[in-house]
Formats: sequence, structure tokens, C-alpha cells
Amino acid sequence: MSDKTTKTYVCGYSSCLHHGEPVAAENSVVINKKHYHLDCAELKQTVKECVDIYIENRENKSDAAIANRIITNMVIKNNIPIDFIKHKIKQSLSYYEDKPVFALYGLRKLFWQNEIKA
Repeated sequence: MSDKTTKTYVCGYSSCLHHGEPVAAENSVVINKKHYHLDCAELKQTVKECVDIYIENRENKSDAAIANRIITNMVIKNNIPIDFIKHKIKQSLSYYEDKPVFALYGLRKLFWQNEIKA
């Protein structure tokens, strides 16, 4: 009898939404030779888009890693929707062309004031 076992991988996302649960090879998304859960890969790509939008108008491009960590923390730990963050970053770029959002944690305060208390 042939016992077919499915190959599993550890999710490559450091902030895995499944708390270290292995991902089956047939259910994984492969990005740069790393396997991810479908929702982890989607969140990772959306956070990267937000960081890219945020960084494109900054003089210091080395802040990308810090921005990535801040946005990830706001989504994972503070339960702020990633769409809200992306929308507010884009809105600030169009409203303040010369002064885009520089304090990302200000978005957290804005979310708590406008969305939670409303």
C-alpha cells in the first residue's frame, strides 16, 4: 500500500495569521521560494503596497522596513483594517501633496477617533 502524505511547509510570513500552523503544499502560495497561507500572502502583498505608496514620497527610502513593521502591527495587533490604512495614505497624498502622512501611528488614532467612537 502506498501511503501518500502531503508535503507541508511552515508559513513564510513572520506575522502568520494561523499562529504557526503548517500549510499544505497544494494550498500554499509560493512567493520568492517561500510558502504562505493564502490569506497571509494576500495580507503581505497589501502591506507591501501600502509601504510602497507611503515610501514613494519620502526622502529617506530606508524607512521602508520601519513602515512595514508599523503597518503590520496596526493590522495584526490593533485590528485596524488594511483597506482603511491604504485609503488614508492615498488620501493624505492627494490632499497634502507636499506633506504626506509622516506619522503612521497617527492613522491608528484617526481610526479610533472616527471609526470606533462614531
